[in-house]
Amino acid sequence: MTKLEGRLPAVRIEVVTASFVASGVPSGIHSLSGFLETLNNPALSRYIELNDAAVRPLYRAQAAVDLDAPMLVRRDDVVFANFEGPYFTADAASAPATAAPVLLLAPPFQIAGSMRVPAEADATQALRAAVAGFFIVRDARVFDAEGNGLGQGDQIVVNGSVVQMTSPTRRRIETPARATQTRLAVD
Repeated sequence: MTKLEGRLPAVRIEVVTASFVASGVPSGIHSLSGFLETLNNPALSRYIELNDAAVRPLYRAQAAVDLDAPMLVRRDDVVFANFEGPYFTADAASAPATAAPVLLLAPPFQIAGSMRVPAEADATQALRAAVAGFFIVRDARVFDAEGNGLGQGDQIVVNGSVVQMTSPTRRRIETPARATQTRLAVD
């Protein structure tokens, strides 16, 4: 990995669980591929160590508390994570792939976006394989269970073990008011 001005590039992650959001600098992780490798390797610690950490309740962004010590986050409880830093991934060297739409229902969230699928693969079978571990969803939009928008990201890392239902579709559950507006526009 190339150092910038004699130091490693800055990395910061935001980890979302079903109840809390923690953010900080992950210890020993310097790229997205390194983050995925750490999350998917059962021989490594079950916890992600965040330095310069802050934590808040899930739906209260203004209630963040800066911590004076590192935060340990159990990887099994991660629903998804936003990664800010270098994206040193093997995508360029991998086999030809296409972007397939994906809907993931991982309570309390709906996650809509796309994922890389081998060019000749069936999207449903590719999803079946992906949810065996942590994987990347691109152009992700995150909603609550009712369909209210919560956020978006170019690339997020999703914990396949917390995904209860998934489909290779662009559709999602919409809020009742939004669904009514859509029906009226079509009529």
